[in-house]
Amino acid sequence: MINKSLTNKIKYYLLILFVVIQPILDIHYLYTEEVVKAVGFSPSTIIRMIIIGVLFILTILTLRDRKAWIFIGIYFTLVGIYTIFHILNARDFYTLVPNDLGYSVVGELFYIIRMSIPMLVIFVTMTTEISKKDYDKVIKIILLLISLSIIISNIFKFSLTSYGKDIISGNIFDWFNNGYLKYNYLELASRGPFNSANQLSALLCLLLPTMFGIYTYDKKISNLLTILLTILSMIMIGTKVALYGAIIVVIVYIIMILVAKLLKQDILIDKKILALVGLSILILSVLYAKSPSINREVVESGYKYNTEKEEVKKEVKEEVKEEVKEESKSKHISKKQGMIQYVEDHFIEAKIKYDFITQCYPYQYDPEFWIEIMELPVNQRTDYRLLELKMHQRVMDINNNPNDKWLGISFTRTEHLFTLERDFIYQYYSLGLIGVILFLGPYVLITLGCLLRIILNLRKKFNVKHVMTCFGMLFILAVSVYSGNIMDALTITIILAFILAKLKKDLFMVEE
Repeated sequence: MINKSLTNKIKYYLLILFVVIQPILDIHYLYTEEVVKAVGFSPSTIIRMIIIGVLFILTILTLRDRKAWIFIGIYFTLVGIYTIFHILNARDFYTLVPNDLGYSVVGELFYIIRMSIPMLVIFVTMTTEISKKDYDKVIKIILLLISLSIIISNIFKFSLTSYGKDIISGNIFDWFNNGYLKYNYLELASRGPFNSANQLSALLCLLLPTMFGIYTYDKKISNLLTILLTILSMIMIGTKVALYGAIIVVIVYIIMILVAKLLKQDILIDKKILALVGLSILILSVLYAKSPSINREVVESGYKYNTEKEEVKKEVKEEVKEEVKEESKSKHISKKQGMIQYVEDHFIEAKIKYDFITQCYPYQYDPEFWIEIMELPVNQRTDYRLLELKMHQRVMDINNNPNDKWLGISFTRTEHLFTLERDFIYQYYSLGLIGVILFLGPYVLITLGCLLRIILNLRKKFNVKHVMTCFGMLFILAVSVYSGNIMDALTITIILAFILAKLKKDLFMVEE
């Protein structure tokens, strides 16, 4: 006989532990080439799959809610049917590249499982009564784990740089001591021990608004320090998303506090609230001009100016065609060989990213495409995100299968081309419209449902904590479209799923 009370207790604390350890599972070392080769893939993924599997089994043993089981049953039946059609569609694929762009059925199934894990987290969280106290602790612990790791490793100069695998050359104090004259801005931006600065930035943009909401109703000094340390760490990361994200969150919080007062809610704008807002603004204003993100913009704007000046040097479009013809005639070679030779001779001069043209989508197999790219203005040729999109469009166009729009061209192929830095659009190419609806749709639908619930019951349901959490959800969805690599990053989506499920329970069910 199963002890239901004990099983529920184990499930409760295992779920909390599972969410809290996500930043630890995102440590860069666990994703290094040596570790991945030794294990086959990152150990973090194995740990996540094992724990979510145990949580699901514990839910099976304790949950007697028939409606919940029908809902999750229908959802995963649809995922199973989609997976079959997705694999069948991806199997019969035509590409000019001999290695089939790295397609792998195993890799495809693994990605679908990865995208399904957050849906299980939503289900498990929805069927678990997480207390307000423990929920608040989870958010605080995650933020402290991340922010303290970044700040301490920055100060003592053992942090990884935000871009690349090197250790930073200077810390926050060097920002004010001619650091940008001694080092490149990239050597002064810190991501601590974590795997990705962009993903870290997005995660903090999700969690910081919630922490502001928590502080509004629980003005502990530890909550205040957590927020200030988080803002400081976001500036240290050096990405636009992190820096401007912190600024936007502070502005939105001020607006939400004022809205709460207009609705005559019992929120006292006292010294503690003013201290939070004032200290947040102080940190941002003091560090803004010296931050790696702002200094990066200065460098990049200069680079763009210089490359735009080069545009007047030559008009490529007609010259390319004529030169290819001349080379073909003089060397008695085919038109395609002439195009290949032309691309080979001129792609460096055209400032096209080396990896794109030689590895992701090799020019030898589709020189016509790369000549079209070389005909673009220089500012477009150096826009990596535009080139990523054009490679995906080209591959889909060559296959010329209408079903690709619904079922995708496969994750393994799109990853081989290069991870498109636009979530939702990237999943459209890899998983198709049906895949986007199945795997990303729940985030959007639940978030909009919660927002609508608040709007329709403004006086009753408006709560700064709930509204800030809802804003955090909308913010990370917007960030994912802007910067990409977020909606399939389990560190983010597992925490996102946990918060989303808790918010839905608070707004749609009997309040604790």
